[in-house]
Formats: sequence, structure tokens, C-alpha cells
Amino acid sequence: MSDTAARMRDLIDQHTGSGPYVPRVAATEIVEKLRENDPDLLSDWLDEQATHFVWQAINDRDRSRRSRAVHTNRSSAFREAAVSHTAGDVTALRAFLDAPYTVADGSRRRLAELRRDDLLHVAGAYDKRAHENGMWSAFMKALAKKVSRGTVSDHFTEPQLAAMWNSLAA
Repeated sequence: MSDTAARMRDLIDQHTGSGPYVPRVAATEIVEKLRENDPDLLSDWLDEQATHFVWQAINDRDRSRRSRAVHTNRSSAFREAAVSHTAGDVTALRAFLDAPYTVADGSRRRLAELRRDDLLHVAGAYDKRAHENGMWSAFMKALAKKVSRGTVSDHFTEPQLAAMWNSLAA
């Protein structure tokens, strides 16, 4: 990690390290502060990160096209940490307590700080994603039944795919 990246990481960590934050608001505040107090750091960091930002834009576009990113199943990691905690390792679950989650007002809070309503909001978001992911899974499986050879575009037109998706979403 370059000195520039380390300085930015420290600045970001300081700005978002305590209490809830809204990422977009925090980013705006950090950029404004840097423009006023250290424009060279901002410029150097943006230049060093240019490839990353373009890469991220591509990822965001692709994720938007798929509607949701694929989420990894972390339940096995939680089970392992819970077993370690039960066996006496009081730090085993710390990564879970420190993990940030987006709550109803759009801010992110550590799991340790979530109240019942926050937990229900987060659970609802996961339920929604699970439902959407289930629909995408069914859609991909339905396509796979038809596409034994070639590509999807060899077998389907855009209107056909839209009709297929609408039949699943109904």
C-alpha cells in the first residue's frame, strides 16, 4: 500500500470509525475537506486509484444489469466462530459484532449496535435478496434447459427472454 493510499485509508477510517454514517455523505464530506485542506492528497489518491474506479464502475454496471450481486453464504463461518466462542474464545465472534449493516435510514451500523427494528430491517433486506436470487436461479436454470449448446442469444431473442422473466416474476 502506498503512503498516499495509507493516508487516505486513515482519513476514511477516522471519518467513519465512530457511530453510524451514510457512505455517500461521508464521501462528500471527506472530498470537501480534502479540496480545502489537502488537494494534492486527493489528486494523487484519485490518480493512483483510477484503474480501480473504472473497474468498480464496470462492476457496478454489471451488477445493475443482473439486478443483484451474488451473495456468498457466510453461515458456515458464523457456525465455526460460534463453536470457537462456546469453546472459550471470547474474540471469535468479534468480527460479526463489528460487521456493518445498512439500516432503514441508509446509514451503516455495527451489528453490536443494532436494535430490534434495525435487525428486522436487515433481515427483510436479506429476505428480499433471497427471493430475487431465487428468481434469478430459476431463470438461469430455465435457460440452461434450452441452451445445451451455443449461447443464450443463439436460442432466445430479447422479447422471448423478457416474456420468460415476466412469467417467473408474476
